[in-house]
Amino acid sequence: MPMPRACSICSHEHRDAMEDAFIAGQAKRRIASQHGVTERAVRYHMREHLPALLALARDAERAARADSLLDRLEALQSQTLAILDASEDQRTALAAIAQARRNLELIGEIRKELDRTPTLNLELTVEWQEVKAVLVNTLASYPEAQQAVFSALEKAPNGN
Repeated sequence: MPMPRACSICSHEHRDAMEDAFIAGQAKRRIASQHGVTERAVRYHMREHLPALLALARDAERAARADSLLDRLEALQSQTLAILDASEDQRTALAAIAQARRNLELIGEIRKELDRTPTLNLELTVEWQEVKAVLVNTLASYPEAQQAVFSALEKAPNGN
């Protein structure tokens, strides 16, 4: 099997300029002629490599925004705690405590230290109890099938 050829645009000294021109809407033919490459090479690079690069850039931008948000939130938390320390008025102190708690919740969510994803325990639902009873009663008439199901359930990740 022949080895795939390396992308000539990826190793080209003006790669960034070509990608910028493409993103700005310049025609592939014009980009190719300006940089001494084939239109086919430009077309291939933009189709095969640029989407992945744009996705990486988007992820980096989101991470930077989250860091900035976290920095601002931590600064707000510091200000809130300073108000709490300086406060002699109980109402102001209680308001600062409440705000500090909300700040900590947001910081925990941003840092992924606080997970508020709801969970559902199917074992507690009436519907699951009914389905379970139907399955057990039906399988009782088929001992081999019953054993196969129970064996498969024992091998399940949680073993229940």
